[in-house]
Amino acid sequence: MDEQDEIKKIDNLILKYLEREISNEEKIELYRWVELSESNKLHFKEMQELWLSTEAILAPEDDTQEALQQFRAKIKNYKRSHFAPRKYFYYISQFAAIAIIIFGIYYFFIKEAAPRHFSCIEMSAGNKGCVTLPDSSIVWLNSGSKLTYPESFSSEERKVHLTGQAYFEVSRQENRPFIVETDDMDIEVLGTRFAVKNYAQDDLIETALVKGSVKVYFPGASIQPITLTPAEQVIYSRATGKATVYKQDDSSLYHIWAQNKLLLQNCALTDVIKKLGAWYNETIVCENFSPDSIYVTLTVRNEPLTEILHTLKTIAPIDFHMANDTVYISRE
Repeated sequence: MDEQDEIKKIDNLILKYLEREISNEEKIELYRWVELSESNKLHFKEMQELWLSTEAILAPEDDTQEALQQFRAKIKNYKRSHFAPRKYFYYISQFAAIAIIIFGIYYFFIKEAAPRHFSCIEMSAGNKGCVTLPDSSIVWLNSGSKLTYPESFSSEERKVHLTGQAYFEVSRQENRPFIVETDDMDIEVLGTRFAVKNYAQDDLIETALVKGSVKVYFPGASIQPITLTPAEQVIYSRATGKATVYKQDDSSLYHIWAQNKLLLQNCALTDVIKKLGAWYNETIVCENFSPDSIYVTLTVRNEPLTEILHTLKTIAPIDFHMANDTVYISRE
């Protein structure tokens, strides 16, 4: 087999690996090839970066085939000998929503057991996206968040580690619980929808249930596990070591930030303010007036909050100012 045929074969294996369609025999063959040289490791990494540039792993279900076609087209035009990874990745990173770190790929043993391989999905500042896990569960990640998970879950449990904010839609498997580990809180479910907020710089850690049931554990504190019902949220304070359960009338506020866009049609300004606060993860309060009688229609995508507030000011009789990480809205 000549060099070009070898490259074509390896690229095909990498594509099958990224699409999670690779067999165990092919996976071992690919791992062995990666370990042969530093250039092979670099090529494998470049292909993963190319995969990310198509946002294939972040595509909604109905866009997945289109993303894969884009990726295959890039593979076809890919010239390994002329590829400049650092420069190329600088440009594609302007469009990719996440940065991915694959570790463990270079440290495995090819014996009777399958090699261990972990992925770490990390969102850059100001970006958000979603990833499908090996069990078909879907996770939306907010700005500055990081999710670590194995390439394949064990037969006993499905365990991931989160730093930041995420919304989970977990596929139900009765005999294999799904566990989200954070620094001070662990969440165990069988199959459900819930949100977790665990930024390292924040005192408070939050878990909110949208649908189903979750059990929340506190490994470092003397708190009994808490089982949440839909629309309930538990907030744990690192400083005090105490946990409090709240209930939200509108459970969508827990994960509204995960949507591609926020549609507000003839919506009371009271609800608009709540939803904008959840969308941007900001505290917004009204000063000295009740906005219940004001209704607006607005569409929000990725605009800065200040831009949306200026737009809101043009369609409603309000004014705003910011102080101490809080937005204050008053009647104009």
